[in-house]
Amino acid sequence: MLKKIQGFISETQLISKSDKTLIAVSGGRDSILLFILLYQLGYTVEIAHCNYKLRAEESDNDEDFVRKLADKMGVPFHSRKFDTKDLAEKDGVSIQMKARDLRYDWFEMLSKERNLTKIATAHHLDDQLETILINLTRGTGLKGLRGMKEKRGKIIRPLLCVSRDEINEFMFDKHIPFREDSSNASGKYFRNKIRQQVIPVLKEINPSLFKAVNNTTERLRNVEVNWDGQFLAWKESLEIKNGVTKIDFSEVVENNISFIQQLFRSKGFSYSDIESILNAKNSEKGKKFYGKNKYVVITGNQQYELYIQDEDDIKEYFISESLPINLSFELVHSPVDIKKTRSIAYINADKVQGELRLRKWRKGDWFIPFGMRGKQKISDYFINKKLSLAEKENTWLLCDSEKIVWIVSHRSDNSYRVDDTTKNVYIVKHEA
Repeated sequence: MLKKIQGFISETQLISKSDKTLIAVSGGRDSILLFILLYQLGYTVEIAHCNYKLRAEESDNDEDFVRKLADKMGVPFHSRKFDTKDLAEKDGVSIQMKARDLRYDWFEMLSKERNLTKIATAHHLDDQLETILINLTRGTGLKGLRGMKEKRGKIIRPLLCVSRDEINEFMFDKHIPFREDSSNASGKYFRNKIRQQVIPVLKEINPSLFKAVNNTTERLRNVEVNWDGQFLAWKESLEIKNGVTKIDFSEVVENNISFIQQLFRSKGFSYSDIESILNAKNSEKGKKFYGKNKYVVITGNQQYELYIQDEDDIKEYFISESLPINLSFELVHSPVDIKKTRSIAYINADKVQGELRLRKWRKGDWFIPFGMRGKQKISDYFINKKLSLAEKENTWLLCDSEKIVWIVSHRSDNSYRVDDTTKNVYIVKHEA
């Protein structure tokens, strides 16, 4: 079996002798085998062990077992304890999901600190099948059906060519000690139910189950490569203006549905969210949907508008602070060479009251458009410029302590225009 794994590593170019690899070792048979294999093959390795504090003394004994193994082999050992249950409850996610996020975040941090080039995990063929079946039952796309890749960034999975039965046979034949996780026998975890109740039936139906799954995932990966290229081309064709991605309702056709779903998924929207978004094109204008990472989708005028919403739209940012958009300020003496461009404002600094600050527009806001005398509501200005709902929400106002000075990258207030009497001028540039 070791030759099989070694051949798989070589064929897929997972690791080289120049690599420094962090191995995730729980103490179970899979991760112990992975460590022994990479160690015996002469790779430079370090061990990382996560103590999730879910099994009391048993968790501590696992950590102690792995630490002693690392000491015996003369391999650097790293461990970290997590209050997994409390953190999962706080975030409103499952313990398994939280544990996954905790370990991969730590592995990434550790690899940077130690200048490690690879992170090896002990996922095998049974894990692959379990993952695909779990994704299938929850609803998934192409990526969920093709399962885990043997290589993703720094992460490598050298055991994806062998089954749990092959690993068990090897470990028992060689009398290699390992720790048994009692939670693997628990029926309360969804993955365990798949492992204990579903997969045995599938193996009975098709003894060559793993071969069939491997063939299918390989075909799906080839399809994925072609699909990714088409998706990127479609994504690049979308109009992006003022930080707002616009998707016409006419794009919601059978050929593009998967592209739209992938775009929204990448911005943190769930499959149920996406279904609601797609159905909303026939509902009222201005309906909002919120994804993760502050992304928002609005149903606008015959189009979806995707953008990032500021955490606090009522917050004011003084120009002496870190600003949410890229603005540069230069205070110069008059006269100045004025260039006619929307991205630059020339402001009479002598008229500015207090410190300049940046904020979003609010109901009732008004200004005197440059070149005019009368007041105009900001909302009316937006209507006249035919700005979309998302563009309105993404528009910033430069103000002093009294009034609006500049609708950024649109129009300045006439009260602050530079004339022959102006002594000092703010030159404000906006880079999108």
